[in-house]
Amino acid sequence: MPRATAGTPVDDAELRSLLKRVRQVELRARKRVSASTSGAWHSRFKGRGMAFSESRAFADGDDPRHVDWLATARNGDLFVKQFVEERELTLLLVLDVSGSMITGSRGRLRRALAAEVAAVLALSASRNQDKVGLVAFTDRAERLVRPAKGKAHVLRIIRDVLAVGGEARSTSLLPALETAQHLCRQRAIVVIVSDLIGVTIPVERARALALRHDVAVVEVRDPLDDELPDVGVVGLVDAETGRETLVDTADARVRADWVARGRAARDARRAALKAAGLEHVVVDVGDDDAILPLLRFLRRSARRAA
Repeated sequence: MPRATAGTPVDDAELRSLLKRVRQVELRARKRVSASTSGAWHSRFKGRGMAFSESRAFADGDDPRHVDWLATARNGDLFVKQFVEERELTLLLVLDVSGSMITGSRGRLRRALAAEVAAVLALSASRNQDKVGLVAFTDRAERLVRPAKGKAHVLRIIRDVLAVGGEARSTSLLPALETAQHLCRQRAIVVIVSDLIGVTIPVERARALALRHDVAVVEVRDPLDDELPDVGVVGLVDAETGRETLVDTADARVRADWVARGRAARDARRAALKAAGLEHVVVDVGDDDAILPLLRFLRRSARRAA
């Protein structure tokens, strides 16, 4: 079961530092969540259907199929029914807080970029009056924040994204997907934010979730995932196991093997995500505008849905 949402107590200095980081992430995210981004979110993720709102007098161009015959009979003039979208959607952020998410090679941690991704999505949902919830996971569900609305709730989500750390260091997606499936009884938007390092995609479970919900994976990458620089002999520490390995990066064969293994792992992940029917977007801590692929993804998906 996910642990309580109260979290580990922090002293005043830690709390002030955390609140400052929350504010910084919120401000950066708000700059990116423009009216067009909010509109793209609304277009991409439709409500559950249309509900009757009221009747009004018929006007040129109205669909004859929407004639309200009861109102027409009462008033003697032609009336049509008006409908509004039943919005009330839920965004569930499924966030990887394992050891590898606190790594980064360009002065920016994967976890920090994941927080910005979560903030952009949460603010977009909030602007459309959708609920937002959070499942933070390692090899188990570490923290659960049940979906709710409001600015204060979104700030609480951002705070937890930055603050939650799991006792476990490794990663398993299966418990997170099971928690999401249990939590989302009606159709929801489930966004998994993870570096996917060492993660086996549970294809059948993921496919079952995608059949009921809109599911996307935001992969948080680092330039070192693709290329190992020539800096001589270095000690590389596995952030999830703590195991240290000495690597001679001056050896061209070592660097080539690193690239080949990274490419093979990347291809395997893409194939598994495609087999599961999950949408996939990649953000990279090494990019100057790392959030741009996420915004393009929302706008591209919105055009496709229009």
